[in-house]
Amino acid sequence: MTLTPIADNTNMSTPTFDLTTQVYSPENSNIQYTGRIDFSNPQEPKFSAPSVIIQARFCGVSATVLLEDEFRWGTYRNYFDVLIDGVAVLKLAPQKSVTRYAVVANLPDGEHTIAIVKRTEASVGYTKFLGFEFAGEILPAPARPARRIEVIGDSISCGSGNEALNESPQCLEDGWGQPYCNARLAYGPVLARKLNAEFHLTAVSGIGLVRNYSFQFDSRPLPDVYDLLFVEHVFSPRWDHTKFIPDAVVVALGSNDFSPGESERCLLSQDVFVRAYTELVQKLRSYYPDAHIFCISSPMLHDGWPEETNQFATDLVQSVTKVADEFNKNGDAKVHKFLVKAINGTGCGTHPGVEQHADTANELEPFIATVMGW
Repeated sequence: MTLTPIADNTNMSTPTFDLTTQVYSPENSNIQYTGRIDFSNPQEPKFSAPSVIIQARFCGVSATVLLEDEFRWGTYRNYFDVLIDGVAVLKLAPQKSVTRYAVVANLPDGEHTIAIVKRTEASVGYTKFLGFEFAGEILPAPARPARRIEVIGDSISCGSGNEALNESPQCLEDGWGQPYCNARLAYGPVLARKLNAEFHLTAVSGIGLVRNYSFQFDSRPLPDVYDLLFVEHVFSPRWDHTKFIPDAVVVALGSNDFSPGESERCLLSQDVFVRAYTELVQKLRSYYPDAHIFCISSPMLHDGWPEETNQFATDLVQSVTKVADEFNKNGDAKVHKFLVKAINGTGCGTHPGVEQHADTANELEPFIATVMGW
């Protein structure tokens, strides 16, 4: 794959470097990691969270990624975006028993940045990162942004089905459309990039604050998995929250609590939801005493569906309003509400499409930037 240089470098001196192919282990200090990652085996760091990022700078002309995918239950596989100099050049689909993937070659001689980003969510399984191989040599890691954001949510925040059209054949590929789920292009990561912030994405499809969309699989709601390194596992090690202390936390929950769900169930009362939401904010405040917490509504909830009397969108809006107002009244002025526009999602299962995620990020950006002074 040949990349066109982004800028004219004819008047710039070309750095000298060794074009010998070299393998750099995951322990190399010049490799930068972002996300919930298990380093208990530093030679094989393991992760399952969506939008985990592993990146490096190098001088050279080609790059190879070394990784091993779990292939959960023998069928599910993760997908990754490979970015060179900030441009997505490849969607990487791991193969069974393969660990070496030559992702880009014939680069212009000089300095480049490579990043691999996990597109798929934790329920698809984990991946072990085994290193980079460059025709050239690695450089010091890029500087991390000074700002930090965490996004907590459900399938919307995961970017579920955002690259395919609803009811298209792509929505059934490789399970439930995993090749077309792209957490990197979900509203949270897009928002973080617009704000020049490092981010963690803690989100699970179908999850709720009180109850999940389905009880047929993993019925644990968000508060039961939030403290886990691997949210898809019951016996996961705990995540150490001191490793990433955000300046801002966006909480986007409620779509699966108030919606009809996969099977018949009672309507959820606002009081029950507000109590659980209050407890979650209190937990977040205990971990992040100085963070601003943004409680947002859902773009997928609507009133009058499936029954004319249903007020799911109103229930969520009123609930997040009550939560923010109560914290503000009690002296915590760093809890905020934000109401996003409701949409008819174009992605699989009527989830937001990529452009709709960008629109939501554009809605949130000025509000968060103003509050944070960014």
